[in-house]
Amino acid sequence: MRKTLKTILLLFVGLCAATQMMAQDAGNAQQEAMRNLQTRMDELRTQMVEIQSELDAMHGAANLSQAVKNLRPVPEPLQTGAIERTLPPLPPAVPLSSEQQRAAMGKETMDYETFSAEPEAAPRLYNAPLEPTYPGFFVLPGTQTMLRLNGSMKSDFIYDPRPAGMPDSFIPSSIPIPSESSPSNFNVSIRESRFSTDFRIPVSNIGTARMFMQFDFFGSNGATTPRLRHAYAQIANILVGQTFTNFMDPDAWPDSLDAQGPTPGLNVRLPQARYSFALGKGASGAVSVEMPNSQINFSLNGATAVPITPAPDGALKFRYEWERGHLQVSSVFRELAVLLPNGGPQESSFGWGVNVSGTMRVYGRDNIVYQLAYGHGISRYAGDTGGMGLDATPRTETDLSLRALPLFGPYIGYQHWWTRSVRSSATFGLVHLQNTEFQPDTTYHKSTYSSANIIWNPVGSLSFGAEFLYGWVEEKSGAHADAPRFQVTGRYTFVKLHRDE
Repeated sequence: MRKTLKTILLLFVGLCAATQMMAQDAGNAQQEAMRNLQTRMDELRTQMVEIQSELDAMHGAANLSQAVKNLRPVPEPLQTGAIERTLPPLPPAVPLSSEQQRAAMGKETMDYETFSAEPEAAPRLYNAPLEPTYPGFFVLPGTQTMLRLNGSMKSDFIYDPRPAGMPDSFIPSSIPIPSESSPSNFNVSIRESRFSTDFRIPVSNIGTARMFMQFDFFGSNGATTPRLRHAYAQIANILVGQTFTNFMDPDAWPDSLDAQGPTPGLNVRLPQARYSFALGKGASGAVSVEMPNSQINFSLNGATAVPITPAPDGALKFRYEWERGHLQVSSVFRELAVLLPNGGPQESSFGWGVNVSGTMRVYGRDNIVYQLAYGHGISRYAGDTGGMGLDATPRTETDLSLRALPLFGPYIGYQHWWTRSVRSSATFGLVHLQNTEFQPDTTYHKSTYSSANIIWNPVGSLSFGAEFLYGWVEEKSGAHADAPRFQVTGRYTFVKLHRDE
């Protein structure tokens, strides 16, 4: 009996031990299964984050293939000053059709490269990007907004064998008459260095909104202080803010190192409201209302007349784009007015102007840029006469009726590419202003401008250049003077917009 009870007791103890071991094994297996499930869940979460990131980057694309098409690998080696992205750019909410892209710009407009980089800031039809790959843009986290921070550091080393007027911009009208025999002058300037921000925001069923702002350092009184060049917003084809006048063609600006550019160049940035529209088959138009400024400066019996602006300036533009260039015809209409001193009456005159400009590729990458401007009361817009108060003046000492002064201002430039990284440009321009009998003999009458340069882009967006400039100016009396200038320039641009072909 004892033996039987002992046997039963042993069996019971063994059964308990076996049950405990089985329970421990089951617990371990459950914990292992939980760990495996947790690992799988973490992997799925990582994949979901990656998929969501890709979807965010592709948001608004017409289709997946379009987004994949924009993918580009990082080049080996990475080009200095030309940082690439591996993610596709955020496309516009409504992608441009081929007809819209053609109306906005042709291949020559996109490829044309200038040292001044004026085309970067120019407003475009449908806010079309100058480079379809959006170089330098990145998506702001948590938004659909793209941003590009761009700019350039530019240093000009300038030598004048004899006085040439302005120390850091070549303006023939500032050449002293008669010529001075003072010692030569050397100057260094960084004032044309720039900084810009470019925002692009997709807007459903409309297109893309753009907000652009740019500064340089041509502050007042010759100091190296910031100056606002551009500050505008454009949604679809409606623009408000400060940018190039609609009367100007920034895509036909010569490739020069000098900060001023050619004597007759129409390069004015004004607060305005503008509406652009496509006309089909590469043609487009624009109409704008712009800030007026009657630049009128004369005195009667020692008292200065007061210029006034009864109405805004209005500008119209027609433009045609094709693969090898573009043609632009623009016009401006102005109401010029002044209050005569000593309680005199208001005098006014109608001003107008026409500007024909464009570019044309002639051989390889070589191209021609040109401008032919004529009008009455458009001195405000020309580089050599802007700010001189020569929009209008009385006709004679006895006839104080206001006359808008006729001005003729053409230029032409030729750009030649020696190699993929070395190019040269030659530019010639002139301004001819018709004076009235009322104006004194020392009043500006006409001037010429010529320049020739060589520019080397050794790597990325680092460029060096050397330029020779020559200007000549004449007063109403026939007195005249001339001056040469030598300039060596170095510049580094934060984002390289034009790729080597």
